[in-house]
Amino acid sequence: MKSIPRLTVVVLVFICRDDALLLVKQSYGKQYWSLPGGVVELGESLEQAAIREVKEETGLDVRLRRVVGLYSKPGDNSLAVTFEGEAVGGALMPNLEISECRFIPLHQLPEARDHLRRRIDDFLSASPYAAFRSQ
Repeated sequence: MKSIPRLTVVVLVFICRDDALLLVKQSYGKQYWSLPGGVVELGESLEQAAIREVKEETGLDVRLRRVVGLYSKPGDNSLAVTFEGEAVGGALMPNLEISECRFIPLHQLPEARDHLRRRIDDFLSASPYAAFRSQ
């Protein structure tokens, strides 16, 4: 009998305000800039995880609008689900995992890893359909 493969599911949220994108800077590892989000916990829906992770990492309350894309990362045995959301309350305040969180103008986005750049391109395309990509 084959073992069932384990897949890590990550949720990430695009939040824009006045042509600026909310990014968070990790306080660990290589301290990458990223979208707010994280791993879905057992018993949690994708939506619940996205809302919780944004609140934990940024202090903002969000409402989710649509799925932007599904990104399979076979090398990491993971799946990233990206949403578009809007801030509906709270105040920007990073936590221990996040050294900085701020809205950065779209024309001034920092150097980003290739997979994040591709996801941003998918978001900015404003397609009514979710992107499906292997990264």
